Amino acid sequence: MKLPMKRGFGKTDRTDDWWKGPAAMAAYLGIMVVYSTWRGMMEADFWIFEEFGRSAGHQTMWIESEGSHVLSPLFSPLVIPRGDGLGSMVPLELAWMSPAMFILIFPIGFRATCYYYRKAYYRAFMQQPTGCAVSKPWDEYSGETGLLLVQNLHRYFMYVALIYLPILSYDVWMSVNFHSAANVHSYGVSVGSMMLLVNLILLTGYCFGCHAFRHLVGGGANEWTANPMSRLKYRMWRFSTLFNENHRDWALYSLFWVMIADFYIYACTDPMFGLTDFILWGGP
Repeated sequence: MKLPMKRGFGKTDRTDDWWKGPAAMAAYLGIMVVYSTWRGMMEADFWIFEEFGRSAGHQTMWIESEGSHVLSPLFSPLVIPRGDGLGSMVPLELAWMSPAMFILIFPIGFRATCYYYRKAYYRAFMQQPTGCAVSKPWDEYSGETGLLLVQNLHRYFMYVALIYLPILSYDVWMSVNFHSAANVHSYGVSVGSMMLLVNLILLTGYCFGCHAFRHLVGGGANEWTANPMSRLKYRMWRFSTLFNENHRDWALYSLFWVMIADFYIYACTDPMFGLTDFILWGGP
C-alpha cells in the first residue's frame, strides 16, 4: 500500500468493514453507561427521579419478598444516610442522593481507567486511533496528559475493587439465607442468588486478570526460584496470567452481567414488571 494514506474523516484504503468493531463497541458501552446512569439515579430524591424508587413508594434495590435479601450489585455496599452500616456515617442532609451515588465512583473508576477499556473507548468514541490504516479526523496526539492523567489512578481503583469482592461474596451469602414469617431460618437458592453468584465470579476473573493486579503479585522480581517468597510470587503471577490472557472477555462479560443482575432485581421489585424471584431449591 503506497503512502501516505488517504486523508480526511472516514477515508481509508482498507477494503474490509473495519468500522464494525468500533461501532459495535461504541453502542455496547453507550448502552451500559446510559442504563447504569439511569439506575444509579433512579433511587435519588430530586428532580424527575423523585417519581421513582423509594420516593415513589417502592424501592428497586433489593428483593426481600421471598424471605431472603438479594441486593443489586449496583447498590452494594448499601449506603442509606443515617441507616445501618456505612449509612450511619452519612448525614441525613444527603438523603436526597441515591445509595448508588455514594459508591459507584469506585467500580466506574476501576473500569474507566482499565487498560483494556481505555483502548475500547479511545477507539470507539475518540478515534484515537480510529483503526489500523484508517485516517483520523485530526493528526495531533498528546498522549494521556491533562485531564487524562487520572488514568494513572488505575492501580488505586484496583485496590478498592478488590475490597468489593468480599462485600459481594457476603451479598451472595445473604441471598441464600431465608427467614419465614415465623422467623424460621433455612437455606435456599433462587434465580436472584444465582445472578449474584455469576456476577461475583465474572468480577473476580476481571479483577484477578487486571494488569495492575498481575504486576502487584508478580512485579518487581528479578528471579522466580531463589526463595519460597519468589516461588509464591511466580505462582500468583501465573495464576493472574490465566485470567489476563482473556482480560477483554472478563471485562465485557462482567460489565454486561452487572446490568443483567441489576435489571432482574429491578424487574422483581417494580410493580410495572410484576416478576417474582423464583426459588430453585430450599427456601421457606
